[in-house]
Amino acid sequence: MTKSDFNQNGYIVWEGLSPLDQKPIVMIATGFKTKSQNSKTGGDMIQTFIVRQDVPPNVAFENGEGFSVCGDCCHAKYNNPKENGFDPCYVFVGRSVLAVWRAYRANRYQHLNGDYSKFANRGLRLGSFGDPSVVNKEVILKMVASAKYHTGYTHQWRQPFAQHLKGLVMASADGMRDYIESTANGWKPFHVRKSTDAIPQGAVMCPSSKEANRVSSCDACKLCSGDKIGVSIIAH
Repeated sequence: MTKSDFNQNGYIVWEGLSPLDQKPIVMIATGFKTKSQNSKTGGDMIQTFIVRQDVPPNVAFENGEGFSVCGDCCHAKYNNPKENGFDPCYVFVGRSVLAVWRAYRANRYQHLNGDYSKFANRGLRLGSFGDPSVVNKEVILKMVASAKYHTGYTHQWRQPFAQHLKGLVMASADGMRDYIESTANGWKPFHVRKSTDAIPQGAVMCPSSKEANRVSSCDACKLCSGDKIGVSIIAH
């Protein structure tokens, strides 16, 4: 393939095995040419998708193969969120995530080949889909060091292999128990609550949430960098 045949909007950042189950996964970054249409995050952020190399993400999200990238996240469809009292994941896996995977499988993306300068002067969202904890530590650190700013979240904050992300991403906290435990262990939590629940003491309402009238976007707010303050949002 010639350079013109590749999708210039994205790059393969890393390929490897998931620490959760040793199955093949990939991180793909997009948004280098075309800005994101996500009004919540804002258009200037590079988005990253962490998916199985060999299974369509919409299929993996249902049959449990998605455990490789989402782990025990209570919002994953294979974990029966509604049956367990949780809201399902807000990501439409069969749309943008599937489109990125299909382009990857069609060899439309070039490899980044360690050129992290491509992240310079851009915001970075770690885990637009998938958990950044399953990606090689050095890769994540180099991406963050190169980007202008970043946001990120992990449901794997209890896992030993995820501890290098403390101070770099938010601990996804589903309810007060998670909020208290993650805070006690040195994480800044991103707290998901019911509409009837109060915002925990020490946390702020997410400025880009519906309940905050979307007074800001993620690329303007930058609170979810893992080192500032706990943030709380109503499940959406």
